Amino acid sequence: MKVLVTGGSSLLGRAVADLLIARGDNVTCFQRRPSSSLANDVLGDIRDRDSLMAASEGGDAVIHLAALVAPKASWTDMEAINIGGTRNALAAATSSGRFVHISSPSVAFHDEPSVGSGALSADYRGHDGYTRSKALAEQMVSVETTVPTVIIRPHLIWGPGDTQLIGRIVDRARAGRLALPDGGRALVDTTYVDDAASAIVAALDHCVAGDEATGRPLVVTGGEPRPLRDLVSSILQAADVARTPRSIPAPLAAALGSVLERLWPGSEPPLTHFAARQLSVAHWFDQRETRRILRWAPTVGLDEGFVRLREHFKTHA
Repeated sequence: MKVLVTGGSSLLGRAVADLLIARGDNVTCFQRRPSSSLANDVLGDIRDRDSLMAASEGGDAVIHLAALVAPKASWTDMEAINIGGTRNALAAATSSGRFVHISSPSVAFHDEPSVGSGALSADYRGHDGYTRSKALAEQMVSVETTVPTVIIRPHLIWGPGDTQLIGRIVDRARAGRLALPDGGRALVDTTYVDDAASAIVAALDHCVAGDEATGRPLVVTGGEPRPLRDLVSSILQAADVARTPRSIPAPLAAALGSVLERLWPGSEPPLTHFAARQLSVAHWFDQRETRRILRWAPTVGLDEGFVRLREHFKTHA
């Protein structure tokens, strides 16, 4: 199969591309900088439909991972990249015949715990620009797609080399600036990058007309929810960081996040109201339907993942 992967320079994009190549697929990655994967790279901007269409020419499927992930980016950029870019990827998939769209469970977040829930409606209407743009993009895909489409929502992806979740936790802990709402007692589900990648490849294989996987979102996680404090502690141990995160009352964390996102000069404030609220409530998901429909299951448990993370930090000390 000839597959175009957008966002191939991300941790997950590289893993998906390399997994497809390992099984014999012909893979092209489309993004602004080299993917460092084994795929053929085409450098370009997801907002440029002509370049994206050219990269997908003669292909069989598009896996769309490219997105702008920044707590305080402008809405103009969020809209152009996360919504407009998705529309361009969908146009490329219309010529190819299959579309796997990577969304996020946060598109259904309404400041309430998710306790054993499935994939709820993508109807987030809050102030977080990334989540709002991803919700609108998913809605657009659901309405406008004309080819078999599978929507995957992987939750909190992590692994060696991750600069988003792992990198931020470790950097802030080393600087003595890491605090957890209510001591990190919220029960949280995560997804090791290899498992997220294998789920996306399974979604591609089920992306055919009439398959139960099409036309519905599926949340993907490792299925091992743990208290946030335990997850953070394991990450810091793997990185050989001895500092213990401070505890901050959840309401105070939310208020501080609101202030920081207003006053912080750059696009990466250390905390936002949305992030504080997500870290304050449980969010773990029933994986039985996802695993049944995709005929997939994770193979890297949390403990094995932390062993791999520790080895990575040792190698790149």
